[in-house]
Formats: sequence, C-alpha cells, structure tokens
Amino acid sequence: MKKIFINLFFIFSFLLGNIPDIRIVAEWEPALGTMIRWPLGIPSELVIELASDDIIYVLVETNNHQNQAVNSFNSWGINFDNVVFINTDTYSHWTRDHGPQFIIGENYWKVVNQQFNGYPVENGCEYEQQECDESMILFDCIGTEFCNNQPQYASEGYDCYVNNDLCEDFNGDGQIMDWLGDGYCDDGNWGLEFYCNEYSWDCGDCGGEISDENGYCDDNIVTGNRNLIEGRPFPSESRGWEEDDDTNLDFANQMNWAIQDLPLYWTGGNFMTDGYGMGFSTELMVNENNMNETEFVNIAEEYLYIDNYHIFDNPNEESIQHIDCLAKLVNSETIIIKQIPESSPEYECMENFAESFYELNTFYGRSFNIHRIYCPEISAGPWETNPVAAYTNSLILNNKVLVPQYGIPEDAQAIQSYIDAMPGYEVIGFNHDINNPWYSEDALHCRTMGVFDPIMMHISHKSIRSEEIINNDAIYIEAEIIDYSNLNTNLQSVVLHWKYSAEDGPFGEISLNLESNNVYVGTFPTLNSNSLIDYFITATNISGNIASHPSAGWHVFNTLEHLLGDINYDFSINILDIITLVNIILENEINSIADLNGDTIINILDIILLVNLVLI
Repeated sequence: MKKIFINLFFIFSFLLGNIPDIRIVAEWEPALGTMIRWPLGIPSELVIELASDDIIYVLVETNNHQNQAVNSFNSWGINFDNVVFINTDTYSHWTRDHGPQFIIGENYWKVVNQQFNGYPVENGCEYEQQECDESMILFDCIGTEFCNNQPQYASEGYDCYVNNDLCEDFNGDGQIMDWLGDGYCDDGNWGLEFYCNEYSWDCGDCGGEISDENGYCDDNIVTGNRNLIEGRPFPSESRGWEEDDDTNLDFANQMNWAIQDLPLYWTGGNFMTDGYGMGFSTELMVNENNMNETEFVNIAEEYLYIDNYHIFDNPNEESIQHIDCLAKLVNSETIIIKQIPESSPEYECMENFAESFYELNTFYGRSFNIHRIYCPEISAGPWETNPVAAYTNSLILNNKVLVPQYGIPEDAQAIQSYIDAMPGYEVIGFNHDINNPWYSEDALHCRTMGVFDPIMMHISHKSIRSEEIINNDAIYIEAEIIDYSNLNTNLQSVVLHWKYSAEDGPFGEISLNLESNNVYVGTFPTLNSNSLIDYFITATNISGNIASHPSAGWHVFNTLEHLLGDINYDFSINILDIITLVNIILENEINSIADLNGDTIINILDIILLVNLVLI
C-alpha cells in the first residue's frame, strides 16, 4: 500500500511533460557562441567578453570590413581561435532581429530562415485616437481604412496622409506635409499602400513612372522625416532590409547546417520561447504579416513546432513593441518583467502585461516564477515614446548574463534583480559605446544572437518548489535527459549536487538512477526543517561532456518548517498523530496542518496519507 501510494503521487506530481521530439531552442541552452556584425553596434568590451570563452560569429560584407575587424580584434587581444567570419550582405547590426532561430530534435537540426520586415511601429496601450470626421475617411490601394488628418508621425510635421482638397496646414507650421512624395516608399511597409494609380504611385517615392491624375504631386513636395529609428537606417532605393534576409542562408551554408524556410515576417526581438513549444510575442508580430492570429499561430506551429503561442496586446503607446524590451525568460519557468514608474502613461498597460503571465502555466503545469525589474525613465532617442531603461534586453550566454547599463543609480539594482532570479550565474553589466548608445527600444540583446550547439545534452527538470514539498525526509527528484550527440547510448553518470545555502560547501553528491525512457530519479537525504537548499543536476556522457540544470548556478528551495504529518507537534510522526487527525475529523475542526494533501478538505484521504508517512 505504501509503495503504490507514493509512486502514484510522484507520477502525478512530476511527469507532467516530456521533452518534445522537435522543438525550437531557448536562449539559456548550451551555446557555441554569439552572432554579431561588423561594423559593430556594441562596445569593444562586450566583444572581448563574448569571445573570452565562446565563439563570435562575425558578419562581414567585404574583405575591407574583415580586415578592419581583424586589426581591431588584434589590438583588443582577442583569441582568433574563437572568431569565425561569415561573409554575407548585411544591412544592419541587429542580429537578434534578422538572425537565426534554431530547431533541434533527435537526428534533426535546422537553421530558421525567416523574412525580415525591418521595424514597423504600432500603437498600443489604450491609444486613444480622436474620432475621425466622415469626410476624412479614405481607403488605401488595398482597401485599408485611414483617417486622412490623423497621420502617423504627426509630431514630425505631417498634416495628412494625402494632400487632397480637404487637407490643410493643421499644425500651423506654414507648410502642408503629407505621405505622398516625402521620400518614403509606401508599399505597405509603413502600414499603408499608396503605390497605385489612385494615389499617383506615391509620387515617385517607390521609383518608376508617375501618373498624377489627381494632382497629388503638383504641390511643392516636402521631404518628410518619419524617424523610423534614428540609429537604424531606413530602406532606400539602393539598400534595404531585404539584404538582411540573406544572413541566415549564408550562415547556415558556411556551417553546413540544414535550413528551415519560414514563410513569415519574423523579428527575433519580438519572440521568446521556453524551449518546449511555448512562444511569446506582441501582436505587432502578427499584424506585420497582414494575417489574423489564427493563421499566424498555425504557420508557427507547422514550421517552428510552437504549439502554445501567447500573443499579447501591444503595451507601449507607440513603439516597435518588441517583447525583449518588456520581459525576459531566464529559464522555462522563471521570467523577469519590466516595472516602470507609476508616473508613466504606460504604467497601467505594463502592469496588465505583467498580470497576463500570472495567469499562464509553464510546461510543467504550474505558475511562472515572476520577478520584476525596475526600469526608470531615461533620455533616449527622439523617436522613442515614454522611454525607460531596457534592462530586460540582456543576453544569456551559457553561464553568463550580460546586462545593458545606462550610467544611472538603478543599474546596480538591475544587476541584483538578475542575481536574485538566476542564483549562481555570472551577471555582468556593460555600458554602451558613445557612438552606439543603448536606447529604450534597442540595447544589448537586440545586437547579439546566440548560436547553439546541435549536439548538446538537454536536461528537463521540474525544479523543487517549497510549497510543493510534503516531507523533508524523502524529497523526490527527477530529470529527463537527451544527449543529442549519442542518442542510443546511456549516459556515464547523472548526479544531484546539493548543500544547505547557509554553508559554504562543498556540494554533496547523490547519483540518480535510470528509471526508463531517459528519465533519471532519486531522493534527497533527510533535510533539516526550515532550511534553504541549493542544488543542481549534472549529466556526463560517454565523451566526457557535461550538461547542468540549471545551465549555470543552482536551484533554491526551503524545506518545511515542520514535519508533514506531525500534527501534535512532538517532532515525530507516529500513531499519536493518527489519533489526533481522527479526532479533528470527528469534531469537524479547522486545522490547516491536518490537511495533508492540500485539497482544503480534511477527510479519509488525509488519514491514508498520514498512515503511509508513519509506515515509511
């Protein structure tokens, strides 16, 4: 009876999910290195750190660029064994956004080749647009409705989208500025399509012949400034974002890795994953593909094996709405979410965004462990609305976390937030380069992209949480482990390392045993009451390679303050506790200590559990 009951409890508590057969890799998994681009968008100190223990994959367009990089790397003392140059056309240094995702499975490894659409800006956060007068309602070339006298980028001097008979100098700056003929090609990339005869073929902004039957191009053309991103070049007639589309192809070919084409506009900075088929993005990712959410999610599942995709409302009033400037998954069950000053117009929207995560369950069927990181207001790019420090825009690289710093007192607090959420990781702050500053919508994570190990070992483990412990005497531990380099060979060893947090060490070691199907199990020794415990799991394969869970550092939990089942508080579990429990039930008492199975009801099930505890 005792063994059957305990085994059923363990199966119910721990075996809630198996590693998917094919999955997209998460940021904290074993990495070979980091993809960056030359000319750089990051400070030299960060390049030196990236190359100190891992490989930097450097995108270069020309031999001249590569020679410049070699000279600089030599002067910085970089080990060239850790440098790989990737020859490719590249328009920008935001490798996070146009760089590759990676898909892994048993005998399966592919580099995702997505389409890149640059940086469309969208409204969010209960953006209140004034009611549009009926006479101002128009439709673009493909039928998209717009209000002519409420143009986007009005702050840059625009009076209307189209300078028709009803448009006038609404902002009183002495000129009428509209989107037609302003130097920006409106072929849909800016949200509206004016490249058709009805709108005089955008008055030549997209090149080609102009047919101006409506006289839209007869006025004195004023070149506009939509200020897409000051530090980010906007597409011109000669160069554009499509050049970044070749990066992943050239990279995969040079690495001799297979390619997974993705028929979507996809921006890496607006995507997070838990590594087990769960994805997170803001609605801008869907909208820039001009499809509904169901269509988008279905394509993501078919090509990226994301079967649980969470799409959030845009939480910023006006921005590129990238999720990596809002939140940071640091493992499959822990997330750091931006917290902004209450004085910010976006405060309520960010709190609503954060609250959404409290309503979600992890891969293991329980709530996320949520940390908040305070992001104060900063002086940022003139295009940014309500800018705050982008502390969530950090990079996890194996055992390190690299965090942007802004030269303000809150920097130290941000570092501490990562230390609290990721105990044992090396957390390092980096100030920006004066020529490439960190912004609110663009910082360290945006300009770096992890390159992962196709023959990694992967450990899936539902970490122990204090509130789930039922007994300090026999805390069960389980891990599912896949060695992608040796699929048909047993591991050399799987070890639980543990110690009391109050002690300096060393960590004690307990071997975990193979139960079945790559699942290894074991139990802690009897632990002291009300004590913090540090622990991690390592797996060693036949080649001597080692993987850890977590990837660096350790998990922490607190043991029970009292023995589960010690209802009479005599520091032992015996027949007297059973008698006490029976009396509590007969007298219909309210006693939380007697509710052993935590179902809020004290009944025969609690007696069965207590009997099993006595018999252990």
